Amino acid sequence: MNSIAQLSGTLSVRVDWHEGVIERMTLNSSRPRQVTQLLCGKPIDQALTLVPMIYSLCGVAQKVAALRAAESALGLEVSAEVDQARRVLVLAETARELGLRLSQHWFADAVSGKSQAVKLIQWFTAVNAELQWALELNPTHGRKTDTLNYAVDLKAILHPMVGTESELGCVLFGNAEANPLKAHVRDLQEQFGAVKLNCAAAPLPGVKSNELHSLLADTEHALAQDDGAQFAARPSWKGACHETSAWTRNRDVGLVVQGQSAGLSALALRFLALASELQVLPARMRSVEVCSGRLWQGTGAVGIGAIEAARGLLIHRIELEGEIVRDYKIVAPTEWNFHPQGTLVQMLEGVKVSRERLYNLVEKLILLVDPCVDWEIEIGN
Repeated sequence: MNSIAQLSGTLSVRVDWHEGVIERMTLNSSRPRQVTQLLCGKPIDQALTLVPMIYSLCGVAQKVAALRAAESALGLEVSAEVDQARRVLVLAETARELGLRLSQHWFADAVSGKSQAVKLIQWFTAVNAELQWALELNPTHGRKTDTLNYAVDLKAILHPMVGTESELGCVLFGNAEANPLKAHVRDLQEQFGAVKLNCAAAPLPGVKSNELHSLLADTEHALAQDDGAQFAARPSWKGACHETSAWTRNRDVGLVVQGQSAGLSALALRFLALASELQVLPARMRSVEVCSGRLWQGTGAVGIGAIEAARGLLIHRIELEGEIVRDYKIVAPTEWNFHPQGTLVQMLEGVKVSRERLYNLVEKLILLVDPCVDWEIEIGN
């Protein structure tokens, strides 16, 4: 393993359980806090090249956020064609990440799931290669992206995994035995339907929220301070921990709302949110929205870039001195979602659960919140 690959770190989760109750959750991350210092002192073009190498798991989203931050700092505004291509790439990466999570951890024993995962990787690789021209700093060339063909191909790949919209709805009501998700919803309900979890952390504003500009302004200010690296490792907003994930994006969709009315467990609802997003991604890609202007107007040589990545809102802050990177900070979704006082802790501390179901409960919730690093679970009495 090379030195860049070792920078991802590990999430350690300790669960203190006594007499049927989770008394305490302790989260520690070995992700290096100062890793973005590797970008400081580099020419901006070189730094932008390094970003997806350092953060390879969602490399496209990382590159797009980095480009937006740099273009914001430089006062550049890309064309609609460039913005469209970048958004399609991020949606394609989101489909790959969520689809692989579903196939590898929920359909791991199904041959069809493995074959669809291979097709999904191949599809993403082809889309990424065709749209690489958009992942340059302020590209002067561009063309309208053929979103229809990409969406049609993606739908054909995802259909065996999540079904059509009407088939997905039958997971709750009607005959859905042929739908591969039915067994997982039933299993989650049987295992954890009687386990009463607490509420999750409050949802972080998304890219379409009216509060986004306020969030970015507060985040930029926090990252500019001397303890900016500490904030990036344990971010908060308005004095509270927040979650940004597939759940926060889809908690209000019809299928999840129906599942709530039907009394499904919190884990089953989160699974339905993941499935719902995968089902609608082809339609979102076909009619991808292009925003005019920049999300953030740079001040001086400082820029902010934000994008809704597969695992949640990703924020980059860059400070330039001429063409050289003076400072660089990143707030990634995993730092919000696995904050030591965040969703995992809030949902599980004080919960009554049997010893036999304890490990599986913690593991399934981690999977559904979805960190971008490996994790380990330790059970203590």
